[in-house]
Amino acid sequence: MSDLTVNIESEKRIIAPSFTDRILIWFRAIRAPFFTASFVPLVVGMAIAWYETRIFDPFLGFLTLLSGISIHAGTNLINDYFDQPTDDINQNFSPFNGGSRMIQNDVLSPRQILIASISCYLTGIVTALVIIINTGGFLLVFFLGIAVLLGLFYTALPVQLSYHGLGEIAVFVGFGPLGVLSAYFIQLGYINWGLCLLASVPIAFLIAMVLFLNEFQDLEADEEAGKKTLVVVVGKNQAVKIYIIGILLAYVFLLVGVISSIFPVFMLLPLITIPLATKAILTVIKHYEKIEELQPANVITILTHFTFGIMMALAFVLG
Repeated sequence: MSDLTVNIESEKRIIAPSFTDRILIWFRAIRAPFFTASFVPLVVGMAIAWYETRIFDPFLGFLTLLSGISIHAGTNLINDYFDQPTDDINQNFSPFNGGSRMIQNDVLSPRQILIASISCYLTGIVTALVIIINTGGFLLVFFLGIAVLLGLFYTALPVQLSYHGLGEIAVFVGFGPLGVLSAYFIQLGYINWGLCLLASVPIAFLIAMVLFLNEFQDLEADEEAGKKTLVVVVGKNQAVKIYIIGILLAYVFLLVGVISSIFPVFMLLPLITIPLATKAILTVIKHYEKIEELQPANVITILTHFTFGIMMALAFVLG
């Protein structure tokens, strides 16, 4: 084979990526590994429904996950679209912050990201409507509206929640109470508000701290772009204290639920994540001013949230 033929074949691969390459590109664009944030509260909500009634509809469960994860994917993509000016100047990006980098690396255009986001939102909304038609649970329309608005206006004008120190609150609500309540309601058609809300608080604190910690690496770029995240507002020194308190509160609410007999005794299972949480806290205390050295804490915080949530769901199933 001549050098010319090799060069032509090489150019073809660049111009027309393979099907596998395209799948991987979109897998990275939607940031699929972070879907644990939406998966956990939905599974916990379904587990609570099973705990109380021994009822579980697998078809509705599948549709619940499809709708929730589709809206989450749409949110990740729309955040990349509206956060482009900030991500363009971010030199401290990592797998945990600074967006997917698909636009910045000229892999996908802003228009492609926007169209994909709309498609994901539509998939989530249509799936939710199918659930509503099958169950008659029109309260889900309210939950769906909140989920879409929180995801869209996390970075979209004119609200831009994350630009005004409200990102953690949006994540707390969206990936905590909203997810748990929605999944429970879809299974049973009504809500045990007290149990669902209390059960959602620990995982809500943990996922909020996942986002909060990611903002440590984004600090310089966010300041330059005028994005007033909570870390920008309080500074890294105070942010470390907030992170520690947020992690500890997850375990406090868990123990309160068990001691008060609101949760089954199996709810002590998530305590197996204490060593993980401790390691994350110690890493943050030691390396909060550094970029690369802090990344293990990002990983451990995500793992703590996921494991904690799965253990909660298992506890309700066993209970």
